[in-house]
Amino acid sequence: MHVLLDLYGVLLDHEKTFRGYRDRLADLLAARFGGLPDAWRQAHDEAFVTYTRRANEADWESRGYGDVVDELDAQHLLEMFERVGTAARPAEPLGLSRELEREALAGVNARYPDARSSIERLRAMGHRVYVATGGSETNEAALRGAGLDGLIDGIFSGHSQHSHKSRPAYWADVPRFVGTTATDCVLVDDRLDYLEAAASVGIVALLLDRKSAHRPDAMPSYVAATLRNLAGLPQWVETWTSSHPS
Repeated sequence: MHVLLDLYGVLLDHEKTFRGYRDRLADLLAARFGGLPDAWRQAHDEAFVTYTRRANEADWESRGYGDVVDELDAQHLLEMFERVGTAARPAEPLGLSRELEREALAGVNARYPDARSSIERLRAMGHRVYVATGGSETNEAALRGAGLDGLIDGIFSGHSQHSHKSRPAYWADVPRFVGTTATDCVLVDDRLDYLEAAASVGIVALLLDRKSAHRPDAMPSYVAATLRNLAGLPQWVETWTSSHPS
């Protein structure tokens, strides 16, 4: 089976990643452009409020995913420079943003304790494992930081799919890319809107509910099952494949 794993919330702790990334980014900017790391951290937090508002207001339907995200990330970095008040200004803010993002994420290990062993077991059973994230093209660096990059067969992102992860268009070509049918793919995600989009094209949807945030009696019909952690994923996949032969 081809197992698609969400990055943040499934493999990596999103809050731990955010804090680690923010601190490392501040240190990198201070070392390169001057100023105190605390000032850069504060600038990041204030600019992120604007980033979130712009992301919520963005027209994700009529514009390409990559175009929107690239613009948001470049604006976020520029606003940080403005808030710190440094005389330096990046000539290519998007390129610098991507460079800093990769360097910062590569130094953060936010891996959930059950992630690596689950992936290793799946691979030992003959299954292929991919990451399917709504993040940008720099997610490989986050996997490197978590020590998981060598265990992943491929990465799908908003950039690679040219679509938001909550849209069926993100998922439509995934089975073809991995060389199989949709019914031989399972997505493990902690967000129902992403699972619904994947299920709409035939991909099996599996909810990972680490915090027991969803009531079992209110589970949508497109969710095949719910897991509390990744430790039980290999056994679930084995049971599913045994009862659903190709």
